[in-house]
Amino acid sequence: MDQPVTERIRRNELERAFAHLAELGASTDLTGTTDPLQQFVTVIRTLMPRYGDVGPAQNLDGVDFAPVAAGGVTGEWVRPPGADPEHRILFIHGGGWVGGSPHDYRQVTATLARFAHANVLAVDYRLAPEHRFPSGLDDCVNAFRWALRHGPESEGSKDTQARRLSVVGDSAGANLAAATALELASHGERVPDRLVLIAGTLDNRPGSGRIGIDDPIATAESLTAATAAYLGPDGNPADYRVSPVYAPRDLLAKFPPTLLQASTIETLIHDTRKFAARLENAGVRTNVSVWPELPHVWHAFLGLFPEAREALREIADFVNR
Repeated sequence: MDQPVTERIRRNELERAFAHLAELGASTDLTGTTDPLQQFVTVIRTLMPRYGDVGPAQNLDGVDFAPVAAGGVTGEWVRPPGADPEHRILFIHGGGWVGGSPHDYRQVTATLARFAHANVLAVDYRLAPEHRFPSGLDDCVNAFRWALRHGPESEGSKDTQARRLSVVGDSAGANLAAATALELASHGERVPDRLVLIAGTLDNRPGSGRIGIDDPIATAESLTAATAAYLGPDGNPADYRVSPVYAPRDLLAKFPPTLLQASTIETLIHDTRKFAARLENAGVRTNVSVWPELPHVWHAFLGLFPEAREALREIADFVNR
């Protein structure tokens, strides 16, 4: 039986991660901000640029970061030495739909690019609440379509068809990754060759039953606030592009092999297991990878958790099959 949260003995690294994030949240300047939703947005935008900054930074020497306009959507190519120009990964960052950027994720995308020997297109989709649903989703779909036909501008690889194009997303980015696959499937278009969903927010209807064992980051309350910011007062959280767990079976059946990763202690293990069950029921090859005693999107803590590199290696191996 699980111990109550107050009695749990956390590993030192987990304590350091949670303390770091609590400090970032407490340091957020909310002077003059009285609206709770705007306070949430401000905290997330303060937190995301330093989310995983515990321990030594990764050496990114040799990895090139090139800004790009991907079919009208801004982003950047992450190009490791020796990458196959026709092997591409579209990376969709998290941040509750309201924060985050390709720059914030450079250590993650560079490490993934190196492991996969692939060029990674990190999409800088429009953020809520300034740009509500489906603005960010539209950007991700357009970036995927563009990346099918355009490679990084090196060695004559521009304007070449992708031999392999996978999509990887974390948290709200995993939501957008799944919704992108659904949009492509609904229009009869090519879907990603592989799909990777890291602790995705995939079931955003009220009363979804989310409960975390030990998760002060992606709490049920913060996830509710993120959904409200994303949708606005008139949005429908039951729309399957917002809550992919409720997508029609015939669309899910068009999904590629999918890897889902989550920590056992985090709130979004609920969404991960529920969506995996839907994919399995639709006949999709589904890999569920569950990791114990790690924070939400531990992949960003490359200087703290050995499991960060291990999880990114698992993703690279999966998209390379």
